[in-house]
Amino acid sequence: MYISSVVFLQISSVLLRSVDPTSAPEWLLSCCKSLCCADVPPSALLFLCQGTLTMLDWQEGRMGPSGEALLLNTVHVLFTLSSQIKESTLEMFLSRILASWTNSAIQVLDSSSPSLKDSLNGNADVVRRLLDYVYTHWEHPLDALRHQTKIIFRNILQMHQLTVEESGSDLSADRFIVELTESLLRLEWHSKGKYTCLGVDHILALAKTIPLQILEVMGDQSLVPYASDLLETMFKNHKSRLKSQAADSTWIDEWHETWVFPLLCVLCEGSLDQKSYVIDYYLPKLLNCNPESLSYMVKILQTSADAKTGKKMNFFCFRSYDSRGALGALMACLRTARAHGHLQSATDAWRDLVSSARIKQGLIHQHCQVRIDTLGLLCESNRSTEIVSTEEMQWIQFFITYNLNSQSPGVRQQICSLLKKLFCRIQESSQVLYKLEQSKSKHEPGNESTRQHPSVSLQQYKHILSPYCVSLFPGSSYPTRFSALTILGSIAEVFPVPEGRVQTVYQLSHDIDAGRFQTLMECLTGTFEEVKILAFDLLMKLPKTFVQFQGSVKLQGLFQAALELSTSTKPYDCVTASYLLNFLIWQNNALPSSLSAYLKTQRVACGDGDKSAAVVESNTLIVIKCLLEKLEEEVSRAENSLLQAAASFPMYGRVHCITGALRRLPLNSSPEGLIPNDTDAGHRLHRILNEIQPRDTNDYFSRAKILKECGSFDLEDLSASVPNIDTSAEIKGKEGKTCDVTAQMVLVCCWRSMKEVALLLGSLCQLLPMRSVPEPPDGLLTVQQVKEIGDYFKQHLLQSRHRGAFELAYTGFVKLTEILNRCPNVSLQKLPEEWLLSVLEEIKCCDPSSKLCATRRSAGIPFYIQALLASEPKKGKMDLLKITMKELISLAGPTDGSQSTVPKVHALNILRALFRDTRLGEIIIPYVADGTKAAILGFTSPVWAVRNSSTLLFSTLITRIFGVKRGKDELSKKNRMTGSEFFSRFPELYPFLLKQLETVANTVDSDTGELNRHPSMFLLLLVLGRLYPSPMDGTCSALSMAPFIPFIMRLDSGTHPYPWT
Repeated sequence: MYISSVVFLQISSVLLRSVDPTSAPEWLLSCCKSLCCADVPPSALLFLCQGTLTMLDWQEGRMGPSGEALLLNTVHVLFTLSSQIKESTLEMFLSRILASWTNSAIQVLDSSSPSLKDSLNGNADVVRRLLDYVYTHWEHPLDALRHQTKIIFRNILQMHQLTVEESGSDLSADRFIVELTESLLRLEWHSKGKYTCLGVDHILALAKTIPLQILEVMGDQSLVPYASDLLETMFKNHKSRLKSQAADSTWIDEWHETWVFPLLCVLCEGSLDQKSYVIDYYLPKLLNCNPESLSYMVKILQTSADAKTGKKMNFFCFRSYDSRGALGALMACLRTARAHGHLQSATDAWRDLVSSARIKQGLIHQHCQVRIDTLGLLCESNRSTEIVSTEEMQWIQFFITYNLNSQSPGVRQQICSLLKKLFCRIQESSQVLYKLEQSKSKHEPGNESTRQHPSVSLQQYKHILSPYCVSLFPGSSYPTRFSALTILGSIAEVFPVPEGRVQTVYQLSHDIDAGRFQTLMECLTGTFEEVKILAFDLLMKLPKTFVQFQGSVKLQGLFQAALELSTSTKPYDCVTASYLLNFLIWQNNALPSSLSAYLKTQRVACGDGDKSAAVVESNTLIVIKCLLEKLEEEVSRAENSLLQAAASFPMYGRVHCITGALRRLPLNSSPEGLIPNDTDAGHRLHRILNEIQPRDTNDYFSRAKILKECGSFDLEDLSASVPNIDTSAEIKGKEGKTCDVTAQMVLVCCWRSMKEVALLLGSLCQLLPMRSVPEPPDGLLTVQQVKEIGDYFKQHLLQSRHRGAFELAYTGFVKLTEILNRCPNVSLQKLPEEWLLSVLEEIKCCDPSSKLCATRRSAGIPFYIQALLASEPKKGKMDLLKITMKELISLAGPTDGSQSTVPKVHALNILRALFRDTRLGEIIIPYVADGTKAAILGFTSPVWAVRNSSTLLFSTLITRIFGVKRGKDELSKKNRMTGSEFFSRFPELYPFLLKQLETVANTVDSDTGELNRHPSMFLLLLVLGRLYPSPMDGTCSALSMAPFIPFIMRLDSGTHPYPWT
């Protein structure tokens, strides 16, 4: 379709906003009057550029000179928009449109005029600005935007190639390409964008040691994916070039020398992290590219491993006692090769590549990772049905003997994970063996196979799985119990109870007798919750009929023991009680018959086909009603004597057991009688907790307290007598024994009760269906109950000063807010907004009678607002976040001296919490610049509270902008960025920091040269110290660091700005 040059000129005038209404054609004014005669917003102009690039046909030279001018005008408009648009969504669209522009430019260059080629070659201004955009955005937080910069850079090279094709020059010797490559190589390797731009063939000619340089930086996890991708691109290109130039296979020696030998150096002598990342990311790619290199690796590593200590080694040496050495590298290479299918048969691999003695040496090596790699070599395979050989089984049993009680948690996790892979192989291969066994029984082969009969392999499978039950024995250590329970749990999961015609090679329940069952139950009584979780999960995987041999008397005694443990003063005892009760709930006829009275007033509706669910639901109701009844009694007794409650029957254990029972119950048809009773008990318990007011003095908690008249206990008397108390209160415990009660015991009892109540209320809101009308059959929680629960959380979060108290309330409140934002009930959906606006208004008004805590970093107020905002749906408009940030930035800004500083302190503390919240992600980034301004200006306040909150906010913003500091170096290379990138992301900070730095520099006395240290000087230097020059500084960057240099030199001309150095 032909388009006249007049149309191109009119489109250019619209994009450049230079339309003359008096001379513009009528069709243009009638269609685009608002775009021609008014200020066009950047977003509209951006999509006008997109429409121009999308709707016009740029191929086959149809555009002519006016079309080429339109193309250049479009990119100049995009460059202007890139400095104006800062919203992440629009930035993403801009990068895509700019990449689309480069694609259109490539199409035009196929048949363009010489003038356009001159405008788009490597030395042109357009290409220089495109490179500036790439350098500025190649480390942008948005992954999709980084991907677009990679496309743009690739298209820049293709554009330049099209402009110089007619000259016939060699691209690898082209001046622009060579200078661009050298400038990239001069950049530090911590720059992630550098990896996406390198990878062309001629780089090895410019830097022969580049493979080793890239491998050196692979100790940094954040750079590993980029480095491994670059290495893969380079060794693939190098291999293709060598194969095309060589007539025989001699090219492989040069390729091995360039790529494989540096890899082996790192595997033998590199740091631990570097070895791990190279094995995980680089080695598989290298073997996939050239599987024949495995023989070369094994040959060199075996030679080095055979060399004795003290002799001169041909290749590598052992650097330290705990080094993996050549043996570790050998096992890592073999493990990776087998896992990716480069070792076809395990038996052939041992015979041809490595000896049996070498395998055993690796299984008991002094370095744990060598042992793990050797075990992985035995367990992992790319074929899930590969049969486990007899030799492999023997080696694995040999490994278990020496490594089951490993003290390292990471090693235990890896061992259990690898053994689970082995069990999956056994299960999958056993099904193949069963089919082979059936086929052999029906059709006997004429010639005997050299391999053993399937039935023999199946019998060996049973022998290898049975000994794992012996590994769990009474009195075993925590590492042994953890490993044994994890392994047994994996066996129970991989080899379930067979159903129908499915055959299984092993059943765990056949090897667990009464003694081992008792050992499992003892695991629930330990102090380590991880062991309790594993033991409970294993018990739940066993058949329900398995526990029948225990007898009803023993099970009922277990229930009474659980009730006793639920009131223990030891925190881990109530956890044990919860697991015991949940175990009994899921068993048939395990609860005492006397508890059936709790079901008289409730009928559990359940279909005939789901009797097991009905039993579980009935048992849960019985247990919860029993716990609620006892909790009611204890709450009544606690209202009379809180000291007695703290010493004899702390209530948090009962609440914890109720929460545990509810979490495991499918609450589709749960009885409604549960909720009102529980809510009432929670409110009564809440009234007791309110009586405890935390003291801010350490002396209050360091000495034991006494109550002279225990019978006439009164909280006011206790509070009045606190300063004169020196000994401990003696009261009678459960068994009539005298026990001491300290203030700390009372406080711990209360805040743990607050924790459990908060978690219970949060779980109720999360698990139970809500109702909005009086009589719906499918709802349990009413709107009024939800509001009451919200008021409970609000009171604790906004008024509590004990950090443990409001942090625990925050956990339950988050569950509530997440449910409310997804609730179909409109009145419930509006609750978070109402709560948020209410607290913001209370912060602004600064009422003297307000109970909001202005100390302790605003206590629970930031948690309260953080929960309301973080649960807001991210796909919406985020109106609550915008409203809140606008109010907080306004309060945190400069104020006159007549206004109270309390709202400002609250605002700074809340901003700090919001900028720290990772759930807000990139949504919070547009407010970083305003937050930085508020922090720097607040640091100059004469009020200490404002300065303190500003310092904390500034520290959070530094982490938010530059990333979490991973090392001890304050100016780590990983926590920096170019000045161009920093100021392009936060352009408002460029004039602000420059003006603030000028103000600080003006404090230098020109006569004496002494420096009057401005308060904000240190914050400014902390920011500027993390910026370094961009590759394009001094060329076309408008946000250059040069204007800052004179002011920094003026600061350095006086006394040293850091007096402590």
